[in-house]
Amino acid sequence: MKVRRFTASSMQKALKTVRDEMGPDAVILSNHRVNGGVEIIVAQNYEPVSAKKTAPVYHDDDLEELEDKKAPQVTNKPKNANPWPFLNDHERHDVEEQLKLQDQLEALKRQREKEHAPINQTKEMPTSMNVRSKSDLQQSLQQIKQQRQDPSYAYQPPESAAVHKTQDKQETAKSQHNQQILNDVRNELNDLKDLLVNHSGAVPAPQANNFVWKKFSPANALQAKLWQRLEQMGFDDWIIYQLLHKVQSHADEKQTWQTMLHDLAQHINISPSDRLKRGGVFALVGPTGAGKTTTIAKMAVRYTLEHEGAKVGLITMDNYRLAAHDQLRTLGQILGVPVQVADQDHPLSACIKELEQCDLVLIDTAGLTPEHPMLKYQLDQLAQLNTPVNTLLALPATSNSRVLRKVYQNYKAAKLSGCVLTKIDEASSLGDAITVLLECKLNLAYSTDGQRIPDDFDPANAKALVKEAVKMAQQEQQVAAQHQMAAGAW
Repeated sequence: MKVRRFTASSMQKALKTVRDEMGPDAVILSNHRVNGGVEIIVAQNYEPVSAKKTAPVYHDDDLEELEDKKAPQVTNKPKNANPWPFLNDHERHDVEEQLKLQDQLEALKRQREKEHAPINQTKEMPTSMNVRSKSDLQQSLQQIKQQRQDPSYAYQPPESAAVHKTQDKQETAKSQHNQQILNDVRNELNDLKDLLVNHSGAVPAPQANNFVWKKFSPANALQAKLWQRLEQMGFDDWIIYQLLHKVQSHADEKQTWQTMLHDLAQHINISPSDRLKRGGVFALVGPTGAGKTTTIAKMAVRYTLEHEGAKVGLITMDNYRLAAHDQLRTLGQILGVPVQVADQDHPLSACIKELEQCDLVLIDTAGLTPEHPMLKYQLDQLAQLNTPVNTLLALPATSNSRVLRKVYQNYKAAKLSGCVLTKIDEASSLGDAITVLLECKLNLAYSTDGQRIPDDFDPANAKALVKEAVKMAQQEQQVAAQHQMAAGAW
C-alpha cells in the first residue's frame, strides 16, 4: 500500500490531482480542512484485511462527477481522534510512517531549494524541524518495506497508548457481545415468524396447532420445514425428532436433507446376506393378504432358476381357508416339486422330515387373527422345530404403523429371523413400514414390488428403500396439488 498526502485550495482540485498522480483506483482514507484549503490522505493498492467498513473508492467517472457537482463537505479533524477507524493497528502504523517520510522528504526538498535560491529570497528554516538526510530517509523507507515483507512482523503500539488500546479492546468486546445477543434474538424471532407463517396456511385447520401439543416438535424454522416433509413420507414423530433435533436454523437445507436421509438409511437393519442362496428351511408368517403365498412362489422359482438341478419342497399349514391349498399345489405342479400339507394328523416336523432330501423347503402358514385358537398352535410348531428355520414375517407396506405393530406383536412368538416387506408397489408411503422396522429392530431380508414371478423379488437395500420413500412422497404431493386445483375449479 502506497500512501500520500495532498493539499489544494478546493476539493475539486485535490481530486483532480489525485486522479492524475495516483490513478483512478486510489482510495481516500481521510480529509479535513487546513489553512488555505483542504488536505486529503490517499492510498494506492489498498486492500483492507480486518476492517469492518472501508473507505470509499473513487474511479474516473466518480471523480468527473465530483468535479461537476458541489465540492463535498470535508470534516474537521477532532483533536486526538483516530482519523482512520476502519484501519487496524498495523495498517494505521504503516500509513503514519509513510506520511512521516513524505513530510521529511518535502522538508528536505524545501531545504535544498533554499540552498540554491538567491540570498534575498532565502528564509530561515524553523529550528524546531529536525530534517533528516536523503540517505537516512531511504534507509528508513527500506527498513519499513522489509518489515512489511516479513511474515513474523507485528506492529507493537507505543507504551503510552497501551492503556487506551486496552480500553478500546474492552469496549470492542462489549460491543461485539451485545451485537451477538441482538443477532441471537433476531434469529429466534425470524425462526418463530417462519414457524408461524409455514403452519398458518400450509397445514390443514385440524392440525394447525399440532406442533404445540405434541411430545416431539421442531425447535426452529428449518426443522419445521423438514419435519413436514418427513410427516408426508409417513414417519412417526419420535423418528423425525431423532433425525432433526440437532439441526440448526442456519444450516444448509439441501445438505441437511441429504445427511438426514443417509442417517436414516444407516439405521435400517438389513440382513447381512442373501439367505435364499444357501437353501435350507424358510417359513413365512403374517396376516391374511400380506402376500405370503405369492412371495413363496417367487422364492421357489428364483431358487430353481439359480440352482440347476436343485430340489425344492413346499409345505402349507393353511387348513382354515376354503381351497387354500390350490394355489400352492398348482405352483408345485408347474415346478415339478412335492407339496406337503401339515395338520394335526400330519405335524409340521413330519412334513419337513419327508422333504429332508430337498435343498430348499418353503413353508406357507395361515393368516389367522390374534383371537383364533389355532394361531398359537401354529406359531408354537415353528418355534419348537429341531431343524433350523428362517422364519420371515411378511409386512405389507400398504398398512399403517399401528397395524404393522400389531402384526409384529402377534407373530413375534415364532422366533422371527427377519422380515419381507411386501406390496411396495401398492403403497402410498413407506414411512409407516420403516418406522416399525426401526422400532421393532427387525432385520429386513427381502422386498417385493409387484406380482411378477420371480422378477418382483429383491434382497433388501436400505438406500433404495429410502429413495423410494422420497419418490412416493413427491408423487403423493403432486396428486394432492392436482386435487386442490380440481377442487378450486369447481
